[in-house]
Amino acid sequence: MPVRKSPEGHADPMREPTRRPDRPRSPRFARRQSQHHRRGPARDVPPVDTGAMTSQGHDLSADAVPRSVGAPREIRICHIMSADLWAGAEVQLATVASYLVARPDVNLTAVLLNEGPLARELRRLGVQVTVVDETQHGAVRILTFLTRFLRDRDVEVVHTHRYKDNVLGSIAAKLAGVPHVVRTVHGLREPTRGWEWAKARAYDALDKATLRCFADRIIAVSKRMAETLRASGHRPTAVIQIHNGVDLRTVRATRVREEVRRELGLGSRTLLVGTVGRLSRVKGHAYFLRAAKLILEAERGARFLIVGDGPLRDELVASATHLGVDHACLFLGPRTDIYDLVGAMDIFVLPSLDEGIPMALLEAMALRTPVVASAVGGVPEIVTHRATGLLVTPRDERALADACLELALNPNWAQTLGARARRVVEDEFSHERNGQALMEVYRSVTSGRANRATLGRLTLPWRLAGRLVVYGQRGLEHVIERRRMNRLRHDPTVLTARLKSARRILIICHGNVIRSPFAAGLIAQAVGDRGSVSISSAGLEAVPRKQAHPTAVLTATALRVDLSRHAAAPVAPATVANADVILVMDIPQLVVMRTRFPNARAKTFLLTCLAPEVPLEIPDPVDGDGSVFQTCFDHISRAVRPIVRILSDTPPSGFVADPGPLHATERLRQ
Repeated sequence: MPVRKSPEGHADPMREPTRRPDRPRSPRFARRQSQHHRRGPARDVPPVDTGAMTSQGHDLSADAVPRSVGAPREIRICHIMSADLWAGAEVQLATVASYLVARPDVNLTAVLLNEGPLARELRRLGVQVTVVDETQHGAVRILTFLTRFLRDRDVEVVHTHRYKDNVLGSIAAKLAGVPHVVRTVHGLREPTRGWEWAKARAYDALDKATLRCFADRIIAVSKRMAETLRASGHRPTAVIQIHNGVDLRTVRATRVREEVRRELGLGSRTLLVGTVGRLSRVKGHAYFLRAAKLILEAERGARFLIVGDGPLRDELVASATHLGVDHACLFLGPRTDIYDLVGAMDIFVLPSLDEGIPMALLEAMALRTPVVASAVGGVPEIVTHRATGLLVTPRDERALADACLELALNPNWAQTLGARARRVVEDEFSHERNGQALMEVYRSVTSGRANRATLGRLTLPWRLAGRLVVYGQRGLEHVIERRRMNRLRHDPTVLTARLKSARRILIICHGNVIRSPFAAGLIAQAVGDRGSVSISSAGLEAVPRKQAHPTAVLTATALRVDLSRHAAAPVAPATVANADVILVMDIPQLVVMRTRFPNARAKTFLLTCLAPEVPLEIPDPVDGDGSVFQTCFDHISRAVRPIVRILSDTPPSGFVADPGPLHATERLRQ
């Protein structure tokens, strides 16, 4: 059979046998041998013939590493990743591989679904890499190959990173008899709309089902991400947190600062502000360009570097032209000399709207470049405000510009921040620290029992199907509740009757720090002493006694609602039982209430049911800027107007005409 070549000249593994002809092995034999690995020392098994595969690198089998008596047994680990980008997750995998490949007690291999920078970097490190091109092979063929590959290599731990490689890798691992699966969640999916949103929801459901069925450990790269994963229903004992790390041996500038600046056509005294990252919406480059306009008003000679590529490149270039800053912006695209460029910057900016533990930020800190970053995701776990860098509110170009100008006006202080940031990376975010923590995870899972999903092949499809049924059922519940609320909008008789007789009303949102306390405060203030109803609020995932969100306090104050003394309270069964009417903000909260408190379904409604001019759901503005909070509170203000009319014995004097609570947008503009 002719050997089909990949674009870079490597043989296609899907067209070649992966088992040596003199070594036939049945699935039952493979399972027995995997069980042997779990019971005692690993047996030296000859590797499969990879001559026809896209594998290169040193022989990392047990025979290649001499062992001393009493040395820890070798763990066979296979990382599986799509590797269609060269972004933070790929950089982190290459970084941790540089640590693992040097350990005598690790046999490291990798299967990637795309040829590219990660494959080349792993081969350079000496990792045996096999590429199965996902653009040429469907999911079933990739799954078949992975199953055969993992079985023939007697892999003990499969480690996945993104949703596609997690689904295919986890299922293949269990079909091959691999006892343990580990997954690293590097970041949350970027928000999408339309058909892409529907696909993302389906992928997320399948990803979560696979994780819950098969993953021994789920590694979150930040504390906040770990909290999010636990709150989304993953087993708390399975979720652990390990920060990313950088290899300080390789993260260094190779050219002097002045040389790089001359190449860019810049002088040594020019204020150079830059950012590095994929040009996508979640990275916040639009706010960086708006901040650039503000910086130029104070420092006309400033210049701005945008390093990286992505789907928003043309849009951002057009935006720079529209803002009148195109003459000062250099869109450099993808570069191989990123460390030289970051080292030449006066200030590194991370304007992201959401992050895990951004590798670009860690690398800038390692290079001693002063940093300004949005306080999102795991960023506050890296940067201490005004000690190792400056943190700003996301989506706030003015705060971003002011922080950059403050550093520019105080260069000595900026250098001090950069030096402190370097020490933090050395102490807390080195690749050795990250690698050691990961090895503890591998040792922990391999020293225990195999995941219960390996007890039989028949359990695999049934467990996965069961999870998919659960997610399908939840989706159906969302549809049912949405239709019920839309019917109430057309005929609100039931809700109106309940409100007229209500004495205790409970308003619920997610965290009880933004939407529900504002709605409760607004209703209570508007009703005043004209009604005998008690208004309270709570949160489905509230942290007890947590204060209201600062932006919520500021926005509510402008609307004459005081949230400064509010303390969050979780939803309690007694509170739900005593309430006559329960009002929530969105459909998912209706479904959660239906699941947790089935007896309360008949008295639980959306806050907006009586206000058809308002969107049916009021989304959480927690990650938005002041305008997002303003819009949210405006919708709440209009939604509570008919509720107040019903609760009051007479319409509140001035409530309808008052532009405050009912016309939040206009009042805030004033």
